[in-house]
Amino acid sequence: MLHFPSPVGDDAVGMAGEGQRKAFQYGLRPPLLRLSNRDNWDASWGEQELIQRMAALARTAGLPFSRTLIVAYYVSLKTNPFVVLTGIEGAGKTELATLFAETLLGHGSPQYALINGDSSWLGATGDQRSFRSLFDHFTSLRFLELLQEAADPGSAGKVFVVCFDGMHPAEVNYYFTTLLSVDEEGRTRLRLPGVSEDERPIVPANVSITATVNTAEGVGVLSADVLRRAGVIAFRARRSTQVFWHPPTPAPVGLQRLWLRAGRRDAAAAREHLFQIIGSTQWNRMGCSEPLAVALRRAGMGLTPRLRQDVMLYVANSFDAEGRGLFDPDDVLRNTQIAFDHQVAQRLIWRLRDVPDLMLTYLMSDPDRLPPLAWAG
Repeated sequence: MLHFPSPVGDDAVGMAGEGQRKAFQYGLRPPLLRLSNRDNWDASWGEQELIQRMAALARTAGLPFSRTLIVAYYVSLKTNPFVVLTGIEGAGKTELATLFAETLLGHGSPQYALINGDSSWLGATGDQRSFRSLFDHFTSLRFLELLQEAADPGSAGKVFVVCFDGMHPAEVNYYFTTLLSVDEEGRTRLRLPGVSEDERPIVPANVSITATVNTAEGVGVLSADVLRRAGVIAFRARRSTQVFWHPPTPAPVGLQRLWLRAGRRDAAAAREHLFQIIGSTQWNRMGCSEPLAVALRRAGMGLTPRLRQDVMLYVANSFDAEGRGLFDPDDVLRNTQIAFDHQVAQRLIWRLRDVPDLMLTYLMSDPDRLPPLAWAG
């Protein structure tokens, strides 16, 4: 039986910091320092370099991803621990998730789990059989083992990446509406039948989950819970070319800890970071760019206070710790506008109907067609 310890907390970080202090005090670098602690020895890399590494690996592998798409996925993962990639089969959704894992963890890392879906449940008769199939998907032994390892205090500096590949919209809806629960301490757990609440597996903060949804495989829409609690990126209708994965150069020491430090998921901390960069007055003036604003007006939709807060969180995460934009490192306001539009599109695209194909392409974050999403492409 799997036993899940408490997630890594401040105590574990404090213990690691004390060990580092002693090492520096004696001026010696331990010869066999664990990888999770070695990450503290090299702070020369930042998020700009991490994104450049992703883009370079994509080019080497022959992936047709623009820098804009790479950054959009990267910022989505910083903002949300769960990101949904939608589009036709073969559009490159799985390759994008694998690209992130390869960049951060290296080639063939056991910290990356690619869990293939099984669409055979779509032909099942009866709710019980369908439930059993999609329940097994999220409680596979590989997934539970990865959660257990990620929750171990020894994994304080490690990143774990999961990709549920080829899911149906109903499976994604089930994950958020039925399987996930939040305990009294704010920890996310898997609600497994027959398992007491305190023994339910924890989904630690150092786990990033991506689900790919082949929208051509079945009729279905993502629920409001999914759209509110996950990042959603829709791929346009194109197929990726053949991919040749070349083992990347070893990841610089400290890359995983850099990623763990980079995300701002607390609204207050994100707001403070953003206001230090653009100021509260400029933020209050921000709105959608004109093409997107027109589409929303035609659909009778507006930005609610809750949606605007979600957008703020995403925009704050589109800047690195030094205040440079990830979409556009040289223009703060342009980076803000690109991130603002991306997040609004992610949140509202599934609610827009009867939108012209050209506008739909824009909303799907096509980096090659329309501004302002093309600015950083």
